[in-house]
Amino acid sequence: MSSDPPFAVLMAGYVVDFHHRNACSRCRPDGSCARLTDAGETLRAWRERRAQQALRARDRERR
Repeated sequence: MSSDPPFAVLMAGYVVDFHHRNACSRCRPDGSCARLTDAGETLRAWRERRAQQALRARDRERR
């Protein structure tokens, strides 16, 4: 299992970090942002994949 996150995951992390400090051109007055939502979905999917990979690796070690 590779320990380096894919480029899209790195960029999603930068989007989240940026939005903690600033609003972007697509941020709405209520604080919602399509870019932030997309970044969050990317990060959640990657974390889920990593967790599934870890579970499969653990199961293989038990055999």
